[in-house]
Amino acid sequence: MILQSLFGQLRSAVSPASVEAPKCQQEADNWLSSESQVQLTRKVPLPGLSRGFGHVHSTEDGSVCLLIVGTALINAALTVNNLVFSGRYDLTKTYFILSGIAGGNPRVTTLGAVAFARFAVQVDTQMEWDAREIPSSWQSGYVPMGAETPNSFPLGVHGSEVYELNDNLRQISMDLAIHATLEDSEKASETRAKYAGSPGGIYRAATLPPTIFKGDVLSSNTFWHGFYLSESMDNTTNVYTRGKAKYAMTAQEDTAILAGLLRAALQNKVDFSRVLLMRAAANFDREPTTDVLPQLPWIMDSGGLRPALRNLYKTGVLIIGGILSQWSSNFEYGIKPDNYIGDIFGSLGGKPDFGPDSIGDSGSACSTNKPLA
Repeated sequence: MILQSLFGQLRSAVSPASVEAPKCQQEADNWLSSESQVQLTRKVPLPGLSRGFGHVHSTEDGSVCLLIVGTALINAALTVNNLVFSGRYDLTKTYFILSGIAGGNPRVTTLGAVAFARFAVQVDTQMEWDAREIPSSWQSGYVPMGAETPNSFPLGVHGSEVYELNDNLRQISMDLAIHATLEDSEKASETRAKYAGSPGGIYRAATLPPTIFKGDVLSSNTFWHGFYLSESMDNTTNVYTRGKAKYAMTAQEDTAILAGLLRAALQNKVDFSRVLLMRAAANFDREPTTDVLPQLPWIMDSGGLRPALRNLYKTGVLIIGGILSQWSSNFEYGIKPDNYIGDIFGSLGGKPDFGPDSIGDSGSACSTNKPLA
């Protein structure tokens, strides 16, 4: 089935129903293949995009677009900013599908599995001490900005620490994606076997075949690896979200993209309730035991890369197909969220159900939690 003409009579080409936002060429290749169910045959140049990815790809009727945002937080944020404020697209009813590969937390997921996130948490805006020079009670050298302890909310707040997304859209998208036949690899199975027999079965999830599930994403420009750092970032996630987020995937660009989309929503350029975040595990965030020393150059792919890329496409194409085929009946006027959506300041209205009580609906700062910018 080629999903390119169904939507043509409903909306103009400059007002896409969906924008797929991979971060790099590998994540886009399945979508741009001649075998893709979404034929993205048009290439529209747009100034200010990431180097090497200067075009917006789209179907002939403009109903579906793909934009490679680039890797690292700053590249992704600038790309999104240039898209939404270019004036070339009406994105007020567009569904943004943010997808990419990630490192999986073996406590909750496995190679090739696809996580659908409600929370994106930025964990690298912290203070850092040399881990060889820290108290024995600390898990790592990372401490929230200005906090009294590693388990305290940061004193200095940037605003990008946490983004919460539309949980109803997440569930509807998963209901569409559940029909995908996920791919796997023999090498991934061999890697999973190394996580069997973990103490207390803490890594049982890592030994299972890939599936789709609800799990949240951490963003950081630092690519970390190892038990102690991963556990520390899990702790940061619990502190920032009051235990509401479930650390499943570690990635890079998502909070930057969400920052750009939220600012666009404040200018009525996009609808923040139409943002979906998906990540698939290409590797694990730690070794099965803590006595495995790193070897350089480090090989990221342990059998999970191809299944992760394929499974992002196979689930994503079903979601896009559902958006197009159910546009008039279900998607055109939006999926109303029942949960809070937005940032830590309540910028879009409502009161965040995470972060400290001292940051209110208006986003104004008090003496204990002041924005840094």
